[in-house]
Amino acid sequence: MRGKVGCGRVVRRPAAAWAAVLVLLAGVAPSLAARPALAAPGCFGGKPAPAPRATGDQWAQRWLDPRRLHRLGTARTVRVAVLDSGVDSSHRQLAKAVDRGWDLVADEAGGTIDCVGHGTAVASLIAARPDGDASLVGVAPEARIIPIRVSENATGSTRYRDVTPGRLAAGIRRAIALKADVIHVSFAVGSGSAGLRSAVADAVRRQIVVVAAVGDDTVGETYPAAYPGVLGVGAVDQSGQRWTDSGSGPHMDLMAPGVNLVAAARVDGHVAIGGTAAAAALVSGAAALVRGNHPKWTAAQVAEHLLATADGTPGGAYSVDYGYGSVNPYRALAEPIGTPVPSPSPKPMPAAAVRPSPEPGMPATTRRALLWAGGVGLATALVAVGYAAAVALLRHRRRVSG
Repeated sequence: MRGKVGCGRVVRRPAAAWAAVLVLLAGVAPSLAARPALAAPGCFGGKPAPAPRATGDQWAQRWLDPRRLHRLGTARTVRVAVLDSGVDSSHRQLAKAVDRGWDLVADEAGGTIDCVGHGTAVASLIAARPDGDASLVGVAPEARIIPIRVSENATGSTRYRDVTPGRLAAGIRRAIALKADVIHVSFAVGSGSAGLRSAVADAVRRQIVVVAAVGDDTVGETYPAAYPGVLGVGAVDQSGQRWTDSGSGPHMDLMAPGVNLVAAARVDGHVAIGGTAAAAALVSGAAALVRGNHPKWTAAQVAEHLLATADGTPGGAYSVDYGYGSVNPYRALAEPIGTPVPSPSPKPMPAAAVRPSPEPGMPATTRRALLWAGGVGLATALVAVGYAAAVALLRHRRRVSG
C-alpha cells in the first residue's frame, strides 16, 4: 500500500518577491521549484543556468557555527548515503564529495542524475566543501556522499508519489551494500512494511546510523522514522520554535534548523530549501562527525550521544513536539564522553533567536494550602506522573538504541 509522503519542502517564492528573498538570504536563489525543474542528463529538458551565489551570513550557519565546529573533528572516512532524488555532482562544492551510488529509478549504478535538485541541496547540507566566501559549508565537509536515487519526480512538486515503502527498503539495502556508515532518508511514508522494517533492522545490526525526516504536513507516526534504531528528525525555525508544518509524535527524536536554509543548486550557485528533510540532513552531518571521531562506537552509541548533547527546547527534556531537543554538533564533539543522558537544560539560542519566558512559579500561599490540604494526594500524583514519564523516556531511548 502506498503511504502518504512527506519530504523536505522547497521554499516557493513568486518572481515579485525575489529581491526580498535575496536580501533575506544574502543572494540565495528563491527556490528549487521556481527554477526549471529539469536539468541533468536523463531528465527531460535542457541544462539550467547556474543559480546566484550566496556569500552573506545566514541564520542556520550562525546557529551551527560549522567553521568553529570543524576544528574539533573530521568525517574524512565516513560515507553518508543520501536517499533522495539523486545528487548532481557537477556543483563545485560537491564535485569532490560524491562517490558512485545507485539509481533505483533506472536500476543501474550512478545516482548523479537529479531532475529536481532536492537531493543535491540535501547532500550539500551534509558535505558541501568550503568555497571561498560562499555562505554554504556542510556540517561534515570531509564526508563522502553516496547518492541513492529513489525518486524521479520531474514536475517540481514536493510530493514524491513514486516513493513507496518498498522503494525505500531497496534504497536502504543498496546503501548497506555500498558500505554506508550513515544513511539519510529524506522521505516519510505514512505506512510501513515488513520489507522496510527488515531493511532498517539490517542496517542497525550492521552498526549504520539511520537518520530520517519525520515528514512535512504529516499526521501520526511516519516511516522509517518510527522504526527502532532510527533517529527521527523534525524542523525548527529561526526562533527555535517547532516549524508549523513539521511532523511530530512519539517517533520524534531530534530537531534541527529547517527553514530558509542555503543549499547547493544543480550545476552551480545556491538555493533556499526548507522542511524536515533539510533538518534531517544537518543531523546526518552531525552523525557523520561523531562517527568519524569515534569509529569504534556502535550506531546506538552515536545516536545516544547526539541525544545527550542536544540543546533543550521549550518542550523540556523530552516531548513529542521537540524530541530531546535541537542537535548541537559542537557539543557532540566537545563534551566529555560518558553514559549518554539527555540534557534537560537548554543552551542559549543564537542572538537572533528568542525563547519563550519561563512559566511563573506557584505562589507560596497556594503551595502552603496545597501541602496542608492535600499533601498525601499530591505526593501520590507526583509518583504516578514520575512513573509515567520514566516509562515514556525508557521507551524512546530503547527505540533509538534499537
